[in-house]
Amino acid sequence: MAEGLPQGEGSGESGPQQGLVRTSRGLPLVWILPLIAALIAVWLLYRDFTQGDIKATILFRSGDGLVKGKTVVKYSGVDIGVVRDFRLVPQAEGLNGEDGVLAEVDFNRSAEHLLVEGTDFWVVKPEFTITGVRGLETLVSGNYIAVEPGSGERKRKFTALDRPPAFVRGDGLRVVLKAPRLGSLNRGSPVYYRQLRVGQVEDFSLSEDAGRVEINLFIRREYAHLVHRGSRFWNSSGLSVEGGIGGITVNMESLAALVAGGVSFHTPEAQRQSPLAVNGTEYKLFKSFAAADAGIPVTLNFDRGINVTAGTTRVYYQGIQVGEVSGAKASRQMDGMEVRVLMDPITDDLLSENTRFWLAPPTLDFTSGLDDLLKGNRIEVDLRRGQRSQRTFDARASAPPMDPRVPGLHLRLTARNPGSLQRGASVYYRRIEVGTVQGMELREGGDGVEVYVVIEPRYAHLVNRESRFWNVSGLRATASLSGIEVEADSLLSLVRGGIAFGSPARARENAAPARSGERFPLYSSREAALEEGVQIQISLPDAEGLKEGSPLRYRGIQVGEITRLRLERDLTSVRARAKLYHRGEHFAREGTRIWVVSPQLGISKVANLDTLITGRYLALEPGTGAEKTEFVALAEPPKEDLADTMSRPGLTVILDAARRGSLVAGSPVYYRQVQVGEVTGFALGELADRVYIYVHIQPCYRPLVREHTVFWNASGVEVNFGLKTGLKINTESTQALLAGGLTFATPEPPQMGFEVESGSHFPLYPEAEPEWYSWSPKIEICSAEPAK
Repeated sequence: MAEGLPQGEGSGESGPQQGLVRTSRGLPLVWILPLIAALIAVWLLYRDFTQGDIKATILFRSGDGLVKGKTVVKYSGVDIGVVRDFRLVPQAEGLNGEDGVLAEVDFNRSAEHLLVEGTDFWVVKPEFTITGVRGLETLVSGNYIAVEPGSGERKRKFTALDRPPAFVRGDGLRVVLKAPRLGSLNRGSPVYYRQLRVGQVEDFSLSEDAGRVEINLFIRREYAHLVHRGSRFWNSSGLSVEGGIGGITVNMESLAALVAGGVSFHTPEAQRQSPLAVNGTEYKLFKSFAAADAGIPVTLNFDRGINVTAGTTRVYYQGIQVGEVSGAKASRQMDGMEVRVLMDPITDDLLSENTRFWLAPPTLDFTSGLDDLLKGNRIEVDLRRGQRSQRTFDARASAPPMDPRVPGLHLRLTARNPGSLQRGASVYYRRIEVGTVQGMELREGGDGVEVYVVIEPRYAHLVNRESRFWNVSGLRATASLSGIEVEADSLLSLVRGGIAFGSPARARENAAPARSGERFPLYSSREAALEEGVQIQISLPDAEGLKEGSPLRYRGIQVGEITRLRLERDLTSVRARAKLYHRGEHFAREGTRIWVVSPQLGISKVANLDTLITGRYLALEPGTGAEKTEFVALAEPPKEDLADTMSRPGLTVILDAARRGSLVAGSPVYYRQVQVGEVTGFALGELADRVYIYVHIQPCYRPLVREHTVFWNASGVEVNFGLKTGLKINTESTQALLAGGLTFATPEPPQMGFEVESGSHFPLYPEAEPEWYSWSPKIEICSAEPAK
């Protein structure tokens, strides 16, 4: 019997085994996993339904710029979806049977309220247009799809717009303008009120009968109260050009309007009590503010008749048109003219008791061109704020000579003649424009002109009490036989003139600064202004060929100029007032000689031909005496005497001759047909039995003259004739033939003798001996100066 068996079971009795059955009380384990999977699926379905993406489709005409998995949908700058896939749609119903591209888009659940009827989609790409720059961020992030929400039933299929909608998001006023043509207006073109942008063009379309254009404007809410039923709108787009016999008019509202077009509006005073505009109010679009009759009416009273034309004559403020003449008539008292003007509404706050009007004639100026001449007279205005508004003004028939209200340093310049200066001419410092000429008027005595200039505040420190002003108007020419030099400070100064100023070097550091109202002389040139010196008086037999500004010269260098010419009281002579520059002050001394230099044309002499072009001038020879300011001019250039000749470097000898012959001062002196000197002067001998001829030999040729040197007259022509030799004609030179001349020869050693001193006398022979031509001594000379 085996151990461990229950009693009776191993007793040897045979029979079937009995199984043990137990009852389970829970869910079998095999069902737990499917149940968990089912719960997860339900949860995922719930999450997908409540938080998952919403699938929708957008039909586009083209898929350009769209990228699968990258192109996003944005609303208010936030990503709300992404394009997952594309497929082609042939003959799409939403595109009128054209082929299209259907984009499948996954939208965030938060964007569900946007997927309704009326929602618009379009592709945003970078755009560079005249109205602005749009979609600039797409250059970095790529194109995206923008959304404009609608307000209808839920929708999942959409058709994209070809371009952004014209509707401008935001609260505001929407009005409609009707015009015969669109002009340069475009979507986004600005709407101005007093040149302040208050809205934009929203859209435009043809009217039902296609007879005009309807332009939808959007005015921002904060400016909607400015639009009344009686408001007037006009086109301020680009350039408006009108022309006729009376002139040419070019109008422009602003640079932005020139590029992008624009609309301006204003409410006339008579219509300011009219009801405010509401959405959909219609207006007529006029071509200009004058045509719209939207200008501010102003009356100008002139003290005399002026030439203005209604509809043509314009009113300008600093070159900008701000008004137009609407009518003109004689005043009631017939003592002037009453001119009615329509002013641009932007000037409303500036039409005060401080505002001034005046008539400005046309001028030819490179800044305005020929157009200014074609338009004729214009009215200029100086707009100023004041204490009270004003609509009637006393106007001037000419521009005011000065305006102290302009900021800057105001100065008065006095001149005898303003040259070509005009109002508005520039004032220069080192050729940089630092101010302007405000105007000019005659001085009380009529002996000069007052020129009013204003220096800009930032340059006022450049003017001190020793500053010098000079006229740079027009051209300055210097002419001579060597050529003509022409100088001008600027092209603009050729037409309207100009003024320049500077200061002596010592004054820039020591002189006190100038103050407004101070008076300065206006010099005719820079040289006259900056050169310092003394004034002298010169008595002349006549002033033929001389004028104010004629130079005073010494050795060809200008050392002064004539500042005034007038007849003496006895009418027998002319008195010239001249200014010697600082380098010529030592000429104002006793012994100074002054004479008129004129052209000389003759057989014996040709000189000073440059004065045929430049005009005559005064030549000076300095003296060494005491100071002197009164001089009498010589009738002809002074002749050089023996003392003058002896003072020259070189050798001076005196030739004794029976007569002068054809010799003149300057006649050449030759040695072997080479000029080595000249005749400097003549004098009768002490007993009047001979003529002394003063001869100067150049320093290098001084050793050629010895004790036994012989001189003879080489003037004229020597003619020899023989049956064997034939006809021979000899002359020393062409110059000797015309002006006379001398020649000399020195014998060979030992007959030549020693060198002589200045003042030595030699006889002058009428002709040469044949043997003199054969003399050829060897004499050393220098070569520092070539012979003439």
